[in-house]
Amino acid sequence: MNRLLALLFIVPLIYSCRTDKEDDTVRRQVNDEGVVIATPYIWKTSLHEKEPASNSYIKHPIVYNDNIVVPTTDGDAIRTLSLMDSKDGKILWNWNDLFEIGTEYMDIAFHYQYKELLAYQYGSRSYCINMDNGKSEWRIRRDRSFDVRIDPYGQYYFIYAFITNSIGYEEQIAFKCDIQTGNISEFLTANFTYDNPDCVRAVTFVNQVPGQDNLLLVTYAENLPDWITQSYFGLYDTILNEWVWDKMQIAPPKHTNNPYYPPQIVNGKIYAEISNSIVCHDLATGKQLWKRDFTNDFMFSGFIIEDGMLIGNNEDLFAVCLDLEFGNILWQVRTAGTCGSMSYLNGIVYFVGGSTPHLFAIEANTGKIVWKINAALLGEGFGAGFRTNAVYVLPAKDNQPAKVIALSNLYAYCFEAYR
Repeated sequence: MNRLLALLFIVPLIYSCRTDKEDDTVRRQVNDEGVVIATPYIWKTSLHEKEPASNSYIKHPIVYNDNIVVPTTDGDAIRTLSLMDSKDGKILWNWNDLFEIGTEYMDIAFHYQYKELLAYQYGSRSYCINMDNGKSEWRIRRDRSFDVRIDPYGQYYFIYAFITNSIGYEEQIAFKCDIQTGNISEFLTANFTYDNPDCVRAVTFVNQVPGQDNLLLVTYAENLPDWITQSYFGLYDTILNEWVWDKMQIAPPKHTNNPYYPPQIVNGKIYAEISNSIVCHDLATGKQLWKRDFTNDFMFSGFIIEDGMLIGNNEDLFAVCLDLEFGNILWQVRTAGTCGSMSYLNGIVYFVGGSTPHLFAIEANTGKIVWKINAALLGEGFGAGFRTNAVYVLPAKDNQPAKVIALSNLYAYCFEAYR
């Protein structure tokens, strides 16, 4: 966790520039391995109106009506969010209605979109933005700090905070928040053992089961002595108010043995990353079906599931693809460490490397790297790189080509998607 927070709060100095159409001086370049390292862009737009300024961060793509929400700064170098037109890169609105303008980071590790509303959590501060007009729907400073993690539940969403319960134990519980009003209520406590009175217990995620509105998959953990953590899955029925099954161990107890990303539920199976492993459990019974161990973790990239494949980027500097049935490795290819989250479009996986800050594109079926675009070759000069901010992908529509939009410290770049 500390590594991720440190990464999110590193903010380089940047310099303003203009919105440009395609620059004829940028030529397609290919390296000795046949990988594209530079390609003309459709447009680029400066993320800043004034110099110097510092970037904020959005981990997962926020797309609304085919336009994208990106971190920017205004003429006073204040951090803002902006809705950017994906057709030409023009800014449609700016939002900076923070409680602590000028000092508060706008780092959105998790968010929830419900119709025109966008909600995110930052410590004790809850924000909800109307994406039609860029105005605050509501904003609330709460009486306690909440986790940045946020999970959807129809008109509601779940956020998580620690309380001291009636018998004196400290534990994290799930609160249900109404996205239209911001009102919250205590919702669910995991089925903890209470065997170790001095240790913290945490509900990690509460995920609604697709197609079964009454069922919630609960991921939770208990800290054991000597900083050892034990994590579990449980399946909870909100109609019967009881556990269908519970305390299914995700991985053997060890240090930092707590999932960071929400599990994904596909075709009756649960997939999750935990420490240095990817696991698969049966949703009906909770039984673990397979577990694949790696030399390092997937903490920064997480993983995606597309076309029957699970794809993530491990901190051992390799992207990897697993089959969903047995967890067998279909391919792995050397990329970069500390990568951003992954996006998928038309058989291609896109993401930005951290240790190697290039825009990667990889064929999902083969693992072949087809792009490793270097921002320094797009006119920014030596030392430039893409940020591990979200990569936005938009399918072809209304005579517009399929697009990939990635951010450097200076610009948003829009490229035609790989074909």
